[in-house]
Amino acid sequence: MRKIESTGWGRTLRSISSEFEPRSLEELQEYVGGHESSRGVIVHGLRRSYGDSSLNIGGVSINAAFLSGLTFHQDTEMVTVGTGVSMRTLERASLERQLFPPVVPGTGFVSIGGAIAADIHGKSHHITGSFSSCVKRIRLLYADGQIRDLYPQGPGADHFWATVGGLGLTGMILEADLQLIQMHEPSVLVEETRVNNLEEMLGLLSSSDENFQHTVAWIDLSGDFRGRGVVGKGNYVTKNSATKKSSPGKIKESASLPFPNIGGISFINKYSVRAFNEIWFRKPLTKGITSIDAFMHPLDRIQNWNRIYGGRGFLQYQFVVPEGNEDFLAHVLATMKDLGAASFLGVLKKFGEGSPAHLSFPKPGWTLALDIPAHLDNLEQALNSLDSQLCARDGRIYLIKDARLKPEFVPVMYPRLEEWRAIRNNMDPRGMWQSDQSRRLKLC
Repeated sequence: MRKIESTGWGRTLRSISSEFEPRSLEELQEYVGGHESSRGVIVHGLRRSYGDSSLNIGGVSINAAFLSGLTFHQDTEMVTVGTGVSMRTLERASLERQLFPPVVPGTGFVSIGGAIAADIHGKSHHITGSFSSCVKRIRLLYADGQIRDLYPQGPGADHFWATVGGLGLTGMILEADLQLIQMHEPSVLVEETRVNNLEEMLGLLSSSDENFQHTVAWIDLSGDFRGRGVVGKGNYVTKNSATKKSSPGKIKESASLPFPNIGGISFINKYSVRAFNEIWFRKPLTKGITSIDAFMHPLDRIQNWNRIYGGRGFLQYQFVVPEGNEDFLAHVLATMKDLGAASFLGVLKKFGEGSPAHLSFPKPGWTLALDIPAHLDNLEQALNSLDSQLCARDGRIYLIKDARLKPEFVPVMYPRLEEWRAIRNNMDPRGMWQSDQSRRLKLC
């Protein structure tokens, strides 16, 4: 056991906790079953949650890295994967067998345990749903040290769906069985289109749902914030769509450049962001076959890109709002303009149906994710106002990205919270699984 200082990916919240690195499953069971602490235990993977979901000031943080198993089931499209395995590792191992996870997030550097605990989503949500749609079994370590297998249907299904999207607060996920999809080659047939305003962007995203497996839009967060940007649409390359330029079975690694650690200097200001966004908007559009890695995980090309926001870090404000509330999207952009919240990352997607998980974020409607420098004047007041309006519009904030939401908003945004609490308390009656976020938001 050693003391560690940790931070969320947004680098706004920090904690000092004791880290436990088990060497075996037996050692882990013994530790968890006999653990007594008022500050409890939380599990961490690769620490890509933006706020305090994996932080535990004064408590214990269990490192899941040793759960690194990866076993493909012969003659099936199933894989059993340890939850310390990264999405990137799973993707590459799967592509070697011409398979692929049906749902992947914007970065490959998330652990499988984190993907389940957040019920992550990708550019394909309108077709595939969230990550839980491919999870067929969860092996969970309970607070009493016992291990049980949970399935999406049948006895124990309530524990399964409380764990999916449950932010690590029901137990420690040890491994999972995942249903993969067949992949002809590691490529995507991409079509990008420039749009000049938010209305064009929304219309193009809506009309693309039926014809494209993946849709996403980048929004220019500079200048007049009118919603101009680039809409990207993509389909996996199949035998029919493959060309002589494509290369079945060959995995193309995107070049990765480290962002230097130069202290607390921020590179974000209205001039640098406006210049970058202008270049990004005017860059040649992709129309043709590109690698899966480049399309799915564009920011992974820059290691530690979160340093660009300097020592005070940034917040990611991601929400979903039902269709019919498009005016709210415009209002958010106008609010960002008033704040001077220049940023190079604004992403808009359209969600399909949500999952049965109690605290899963996706629901039908529009989801907008904005990276916002944390140092801005009046930022907290503005975001609190937006949160209140979201509640009135049946919207919600993505908890795995959150670092500052007020606890009174959570039951409104997540109306099944009390149902989840009852199941969670049954699974962990002594309240062992805790995090800074669970205490801040009064989740448990």
